[in-house]
Amino acid sequence: MDYAEMVSQIMAAEQGAKALADEAREKRQQMQAGLEKEVSALREDYMDRASHRLEEVRQTEDAAAQEALTRLDERLDRTMKAVEASYEKNKERWVDALFSMIVGVEPS
Repeated sequence: MDYAEMVSQIMAAEQGAKALADEAREKRQQMQAGLEKEVSALREDYMDRASHRLEEVRQTEDAAAQEALTRLDERLDRTMKAVEASYEKNKERWVDALFSMIVGVEPS
């Protein structure tokens, strides 16, 4: 094998290696782009699920708060009715007692 043939073989091997390196580089870039796309899709899916879950929790909490407010309103209504009933039952006695305290005279 003469010198020219060896140089030719070395050049051919170098070109083959360069082609393989270029192909590997291109494949790596494609894989990187694919991974970035997949990560983006996973992130978007996760955010969609989290947003959906957050909305469910918000609705549940709103319903619980509304129910608590309704119970408080009902309790307030019952208390007000009890106060009004007590007032109707005792108003004459209370008026007489207040009059007596203010004036200092016992009603007859």
